[in-house]
Amino acid sequence: MQYEKLIALVNQNPDIVEFAEFGVGVSEEWIAAAEARLQLKLPPSYVWWLKNFCGGEVYGEEVLSIYEVDFDEVVGGDIVYVNEMNREEGYSDESALIIYISDIDGTYFFKLTEADASGEFPVYLNTPTNKYANNFIDFLIEKITE
Repeated sequence: MQYEKLIALVNQNPDIVEFAEFGVGVSEEWIAAAEARLQLKLPPSYVWWLKNFCGGEVYGEEVLSIYEVDFDEVVGGDIVYVNEMNREEGYSDESALIIYISDIDGTYFFKLTEADASGEFPVYLNTPTNKYANNFIDFLIEKITE
């Protein structure tokens, strides 16, 4: 995984990336609660990002995270809230987990039917045939450098 490359890109591009300070992250308890609510194991690269950056934006658009607020009360860019809402409204189903919604590009999501041996999911853009990145870290690197 390209964690050091991502950290360097975040530090070199404050005009593009606004994440929480490195090391200020989501607790393991909230990650476990989100996984239980979503009924899936989040990919290791996304969990690493949550634990180290908590959340934030790329090009002014929010990367979905975990807000550490009761899932029945939370709104905004919480990954549980957004995915439950989109599934209820028929915009997505249980084969996809939305991670980023761009007003320009569209919707980026983990394709949950394509986990690799380490538990990583590829990231797709808009359709289940338009692969964007092999994993979450590659997704962030690609978004930051495009």
